[in-house]
Amino acid sequence: MKFYVGIGRFGLLIGESSSLKDKRRLVKSLLDRLGNSRMVAASEVGGQDSWKSGTVAVTCVSGSMDLVRGALDKARRTIESSGVEVIDAEQWILKPEDLDA
Repeated sequence: MKFYVGIGRFGLLIGESSSLKDKRRLVKSLLDRLGNSRMVAASEVGGQDSWKSGTVAVTCVSGSMDLVRGALDKARRTIESSGVEVIDAEQWILKPEDLDA
């Protein structure tokens, strides 16, 4: 069985946040929106104790590279439309030959 794995890491600047509680509320809302797409799994993976910045990672697995690429692009658009600024982003797509052990 052949499949592709997409991974995206997004460094965020959260300008609307005035406290750690605000930041956690905004990030939770963002993660919920990303998860509701049912195309990616998402988690906050860095900067949990900073109230102005953070890092979110998303993953997607599919038999179609185009679907994985589209899911990562849609995740980035969702993040950017949520009121946070993406200040750093990296994306990787692992191909079947990358995954053979």
